[in-house]
Amino acid sequence: MLILEKQLLSSEIEVLGLSADQKYGNGKSILCLIPSTEVQNYFSPFESLPEDLELIFSELLNATNQYRIKRLEEEIVHGLCSEQFSTPLSLTIAVSDESLFSKRKVPLDLIRYKPQGAFLVDGILTYCAIMNLLGYELKFPNFVVNQKQKEVDPRVRQMLAGHYLHITIIFDEKNNLEQSDILRLCKIFNQREVQLHSVNLARITSDSPIKELIYQLEKELRLDKFGGMSSKATRVTKSDPFITTESTMLHMILAAIGGSSLRMSTKTINKLSDGSTIDRPRLERIKPAIIIFFSAWLESCQKQLKYNRDGFHYSTQIWQALGLVIHDLIDNQYSLENLKRAGSLLGQLDYSRDAKHWQYCSAMMIDIRGNHYKNATSGGRTFREGIARYFIEVVS
Repeated sequence: MLILEKQLLSSEIEVLGLSADQKYGNGKSILCLIPSTEVQNYFSPFESLPEDLELIFSELLNATNQYRIKRLEEEIVHGLCSEQFSTPLSLTIAVSDESLFSKRKVPLDLIRYKPQGAFLVDGILTYCAIMNLLGYELKFPNFVVNQKQKEVDPRVRQMLAGHYLHITIIFDEKNNLEQSDILRLCKIFNQREVQLHSVNLARITSDSPIKELIYQLEKELRLDKFGGMSSKATRVTKSDPFITTESTMLHMILAAIGGSSLRMSTKTINKLSDGSTIDRPRLERIKPAIIIFFSAWLESCQKQLKYNRDGFHYSTQIWQALGLVIHDLIDNQYSLENLKRAGSLLGQLDYSRDAKHWQYCSAMMIDIRGNHYKNATSGGRTFREGIARYFIEVVS
């Protein structure tokens, strides 16, 4: 393991690490490790920031950043205390003042610079979370000892104090970085959107109550009797033996809970797009309605499920629309008995793509050959909402 070594030479520090020969952009970088308790010695403190950077960093106190810092604290505690893999804690520092870099024959290279001319440009919230867990709090622009030390778990503080952070130091061998370069780096690191956008990632890796409910419904609805549920596929094709997927069940449940206006966050399946939490009590309230409605729907629809592998009854959009129907019926104070009746009625519909009754659904249109009905709307959301309105008309 590489360990960053620090040697105080008047107002300069020396850092040992690994550096590639190639440049990326105009700068170079050196990679190293540093103890969390020493990291503040390697860049300018917040109270000594240039005016523009001070203005930016002062926003650390706003509600959004404070919430994110709190979430990062939870992640760090989990990383320190759990047996699961966690992402390494990393920061990036940019050196603006003159620096002396030495490419050496031994494995570790060396850079010498003045900390007051170096600035934290990435991992800013991570740094604040680390300082909080070490027993400090930000009274911008200063970190001061937290007077509520009892709120900081001493075991966590001790573990974090012995933890090394991954540090990247960006510098220019020939020219000093201008303040505009520092600001640009700060913007690039903190405003880019480079993470994979995936709802399924949250679904597959989650241990949330909603995932528990999916498997409870699989058992309660006896989905195996009709062909089962796939935990890998995201949709059902003609050749698949199963009738639905875990992803479809998730979206159906969310439709039943939140209706058409709310969607799932891409970062967690514990929250809807309005910020409301999908907790266990909320799921327990909706569970009986989903079970009685879909039990009746599946019983009425079972022949189609068995003999017609190309009908709309396998569509994720249709299952979501059925979830929207549940949401609407609950809003209109339907009893469980009436939910059962509605599920049975909708299960008796012909879900073939050439079924004539689709002509009465505004979300459907006949194809150019006049053989099959298809989506007449501009997208998935408008399609399932249109189908849900049609279904509600059928059962009303």
